[in-house]
Amino acid sequence: MNSQPPQRLGELLSRALAFYRAHLRFVVLVTLPVVAVVDIVLGIGLGELTAGVHKKLPTADGYIEFAADELVTVPIVTAIMARAIVIEMCEGALPSARRAAAEGLELFAPALLVVILYWVGVGLGSFLILPAILWFVSWYFAVQAVVIDRARGFGAILMSGALVRGTWWHTAGVVISLLLVTAIPGLIVTAATEALALAVNSDAVIVAGTILVFTFSLPFVAIGGTLYYLRLRERAQMPAPR
Repeated sequence: MNSQPPQRLGELLSRALAFYRAHLRFVVLVTLPVVAVVDIVLGIGLGELTAGVHKKLPTADGYIEFAADELVTVPIVTAIMARAIVIEMCEGALPSARRAAAEGLELFAPALLVVILYWVGVGLGSFLILPAILWFVSWYFAVQAVVIDRARGFGAILMSGALVRGTWWHTAGVVISLLLVTAIPGLIVTAATEALALAVNSDAVIVAGTILVFTFSLPFVAIGGTLYYLRLRERAQMPAPR
């Protein structure tokens, strides 16, 4: 296996941004419905669409929102973006938004399983801290392994870990960078919507702001992660995806 890093960070971010900008309409068309449905259903369930602004989010509600985002929204968006990128590679053009969404949703069940395994492992590892950090990075591409290599369950976790092995530090930098690049503008938009929500005393504004932030941020992370995963596969001399 090549000992060199799979891809320079600047090159990866540039490629991800180029793909994102070139296909922004597609990205929004396939992401917005997923984010909106999950967040609106969650907002109705937690009473946020009709409530005034909470001074402090109840702890239980915070856990529910985290679970909804990480177990539903993120794996679906990641699966859709990963599948779209592979189809473009194989067919020379992006699929229709309808086709990409349909194929991504078909992969939701196996993607959900590996995400649950991922967070259970990271959660258990948090008791010793170091394993949690190691596994958070090593297993980060499990959903891509499901979509691109048809791995399932622990097999997807192990495949991600095997591809990251030997380049953990570089991969950690990539993962952190992808998250930070989207987190900074997201925090700005969130602060603006929270100020507006306080002015009109409505949590619904915060829900709308969350939908806006996730619609534009989650696909970029998924695109960058998928492009990096494909480079990890090339580094391991695996055959081109189909």
